Amino acid sequence: MSQRQQLHLLIQPKDRLSSLPEEVLEHIISYLPTKDAVATTFLSKTWKSQSLWRSQMNLCFDDKTFPHPFSFSQFVHSVITNRDNTLPIHSFHLKSHRGFCYSIDLYNFVYAAITLGVQNLSINLCSIRRTLPTFVLTTKTLSVLKLKEISLNEMSYEDDPCFDLPSLKVLHLESVAFTFHKHIRKLLSACPILEELETKDLTVKKVAKELRINRDVPSLSNLVRANISGGYIGLDWLHNVHHLSIKLVDTFHNYADSEWKDPEIVPECLLSHLTTCSLRNYSHTNCEFQFAKYIMENSRVLSTMTIQIAKSIESDTKIQMLKELYLCPMNSATCELLLI
Repeated sequence: MSQRQQLHLLIQPKDRLSSLPEEVLEHIISYLPTKDAVATTFLSKTWKSQSLWRSQMNLCFDDKTFPHPFSFSQFVHSVITNRDNTLPIHSFHLKSHRGFCYSIDLYNFVYAAITLGVQNLSINLCSIRRTLPTFVLTTKTLSVLKLKEISLNEMSYEDDPCFDLPSLKVLHLESVAFTFHKHIRKLLSACPILEELETKDLTVKKVAKELRINRDVPSLSNLVRANISGGYIGLDWLHNVHHLSIKLVDTFHNYADSEWKDPEIVPECLLSHLTTCSLRNYSHTNCEFQFAKYIMENSRVLSTMTIQIAKSIESDTKIQMLKELYLCPMNSATCELLLI
């Protein structure tokens, strides 16, 4: 071999990725957004021939880099059609900033994922709110469900919605619209092993007068972590919660300076389970102070109470707030009060 040939071999870049075992390459690609995973076929002939993206079981679609909703819908359809559909889909994430060309697209894409046994489903429609396909809330394989900017089907008060999510452990709802408040309770009641709940900016389209005796309280015996921003979630629903975070400015915006009304029965989560509690955007209204005081007075095993002061509060007011909060009696002898 001539010196020139030897030098050429030395300076020629090596395709180290292609030499890796196929299972390692598949693992690497699984961390890429689906658009980038498909683009790996252009890296080399080896990658093109292997088409590793076809075996991906985690699909993540975002229309942000697509010029038009039509091209995005075409891409999602092409991936779903051309992947190896003998393999299940473990996670399916769909994010749309501009909506879809056809309303049926959302239905078809989510249906394809569910028929292949999806376990982790995330739908974020940004500012283009659409109606959630009803079959999503009866999917027995789902363990994680995250919904943002979406509406549930319009229902009358007499309708008994068919919700059934027996495997769901994580539920995040942001800017989700329900017809009546009771439909929120029905949804949570359909999640018997739910462990984590996050809610933000839930809306209820219609108000119906309900007798307290007729209100079904969801049995969330496995729920240990709750992050609540906005109303509609009752403290008495959180029986076994260990870690609770509440954004006060949203939760109590209708109370103004009215009195906090203690529940008739102290929730079980306070008596036996709650170990950490975080109250965000605390502005020291009467209602907020009474609520914080109620938590500290009744939580027997609370170890950390964190109160995040609203940024709009002036320094002099903060000092007075601190004094009043530190004077509140605590049921737990080991509780540490943190004000940030």
